[in-house]
Amino acid sequence: MGKLKSRLLSMPLKRAFTLLLLAMALLVAGLSALVISGCMSIQQQLLDQVKVPLASIVDPALGDLETKSEVTGSQQMILAEDGQIETDENGELIVVTLEHRMENMSAQDRFYYYTAGVLEILLPCLFFAVGSCLCAWGFYSMKLKKPLDLLLNAAERISKNELDFTMEYESVDEMGRLVRAMDAMRSELSKSHREMWDMMEERRKLNASIAHDLRTPLTVMKGYTEYLTRNLPAGRVDEGKLMETVGNLSLAAERMESYVNQVRDLQALDAVPVERKSAYLADFFGQLKTAYTSLAAPQGIRFEMGEVPALTLLLDEKLLSRILDNIVSNALRFAKSKISMEAAWQDGLLTVTVNDDGSGFSEKALESAAKPFYKENRQNDHYGLGLSICDTLCRKLDGKLTLKNNDDGGGACVEISIRAEIERQGKS
Repeated sequence: MGKLKSRLLSMPLKRAFTLLLLAMALLVAGLSALVISGCMSIQQQLLDQVKVPLASIVDPALGDLETKSEVTGSQQMILAEDGQIETDENGELIVVTLEHRMENMSAQDRFYYYTAGVLEILLPCLFFAVGSCLCAWGFYSMKLKKPLDLLLNAAERISKNELDFTMEYESVDEMGRLVRAMDAMRSELSKSHREMWDMMEERRKLNASIAHDLRTPLTVMKGYTEYLTRNLPAGRVDEGKLMETVGNLSLAAERMESYVNQVRDLQALDAVPVERKSAYLADFFGQLKTAYTSLAAPQGIRFEMGEVPALTLLLDEKLLSRILDNIVSNALRFAKSKISMEAAWQDGLLTVTVNDDGSGFSEKALESAAKPFYKENRQNDHYGLGLSICDTLCRKLDGKLTLKNNDDGGGACVEISIRAEIERQGKS
């Protein structure tokens, strides 16, 4: 029984309903046949109990009794068809026609006879109605009740923004697929909500960081303006000191302007379009090698480029260059003597790795360095936006940014992976 129920649960709805309907039809037909047979048997037994003897001797001149018999007696004529006159155990001729038997049947037997006739029609109809209801109820309870309860409960919880739950339904039929689709939608909604809350939290931290970082140049500017306001009217500021103060105010204003531009650029990254074009990797990375070598040389740092795949890919060179520019600029701040870059392509992903021989990332930096305005040393002029910009651009290119330290324990390793479909092998 358990295996049959399990098979029914895994069947498609149409097939399961057809099977239940067929089984119920066979059951109703069997019960109806038994009822009809029983009622007919009861009626026949009641008829067999009634015997109507002929009132006179049959005259052979009247004809063959097997075809027609006309018997007169007590001023009445009896017409009998084939088989309607029989001989009982005493040798008497008996009339076996239904009319004569019914006329000579007792009132109680006649009631039983007609009741059996009614039941012969009524019970099959009743079996059909009850069977239809049982078929519908069985189909609903086995195939629809549980998934519908799950779906209604899920819809109610989702409407209340309760997304931290799972829907489990083991059937593989249409309702099972619907439940799994609903659960997938719930999962995506939950993911979107988490991302939205994370984004709001990041925005809150971003605003707090902006307010914090703007406070320094504003404090400087406020201090100098108060100094000038207090001392300039009294003639206690000579020309040299005045020019120095004005110069410091100009530097603070430039720093604030640069900071505002960085924030504006960061917020505008989401609107930057992605334009994938044909790019031969050897040429692209060759140009980068020349540029980064010239940047590293004045600082006494050696830049090395590993082997590059000889492939032509569809990628956005401008965005990729911007990503790598920020990564290399960050590496130049921490490298001691060497920066290396490697590129590889596999299964539609272009992976670029930049290593330096500096001190590497701290545990906190591995978690937070890609967040906006993160910096371990707040005394320097670094804004903490480089790796955050790289992370945002990588996601725009259907990729990701990974921060780690080199296996040998020396230096940081920044790895990017972006979607870049191959166009053709080699250079045309």
